Amino acid sequence: MITKPNRVICGDSYRTLKKIPQEFINLCYLDPPFFSNRIYETVSKNGKINSFDDRWNHDFESYVDYMKNVLTECHRVLKKSGSLYLHCDWHASHYLKIELDKIFGRRNFRNEIVWRRHNAHNDTKQGSKSFGRVHDVILFYSKSKDYIWNPMYQA
Repeated sequence: MITKPNRVICGDSYRTLKKIPQEFINLCYLDPPFFSNRIYETVSKNGKINSFDDRWNHDFESYVDYMKNVLTECHRVLKKSGSLYLHCDWHASHYLKIELDKIFGRRNFRNEIVWRRHNAHNDTKQGSKSFGRVHDVILFYSKSKDYIWNPMYQA
């Protein structure tokens, strides 16, 4: 069980969340698979190939069920003053918002943050018959109306 405070916890979200006590943390930030049904590969500076598989056997319902379980665990481990930030894209963001509304309550939806990708491009150059997909979304929820908010200021 994870009980040490003031730390960032990284790992498989569902398995890691199961190890955290109820109402123990202040903030959940999730950057889960986006249901893109692709395999991503990058090559590190030392030549090692890092791979990430985002295929779900083309079964969207299993993806949403998995995410629902993860988001339910996030709700369980958040303190009453806690917040959740879920990073997602156009593949499933609307469906995940509906699940978050069910789990956290619509009144605890705080904001949809639009994050424009720095390397955004127009997909029509690659033959797409749609406008360019140039942003991701971060859905911001709190567990209650008494959530922690630390405003940031810049000169």
